[in-house]
Amino acid sequence: MGTEINWFEIYVTDLERAESFYKKIFNATFFDMKDYPYEAKGITLNETPESMEGALVKHPSRKPSHEQGTILFFEVDDVDDIVAHVHQEHIPVWREPFSIGHSPERMAIVGDSEGNAIGIMSF
Repeated sequence: MGTEINWFEIYVTDLERAESFYKKIFNATFFDMKDYPYEAKGITLNETPESMEGALVKHPSRKPSHEQGTILFFEVDDVDDIVAHVHQEHIPVWREPFSIGHSPERMAIVGDSEGNAIGIMSF
């Protein structure tokens, strides 16, 4: 058994606004989660056999934050293009695109519509 991440939750205060952001910036698709214990919307990134699923969750005590907690990094085709879109939406970019050492990867840390810090990277 491996240790792959197979589910994530992103905490939000406004599900519709968050859905619109993730659809526009990451081309995400969404599904209903009727039996989930909190108000939530399922999210799928990269409609492929390797796609990652999780949820946008409006939780009564867990709130969005860019100041603490774990940062999820999503793979994108072009970090600079995504950062430009985020700037157009007037959402903070916490760390402009940068490279890691001698590798070709590019990364950035941006905000989402709810105030979370989201990492993006391209190979």
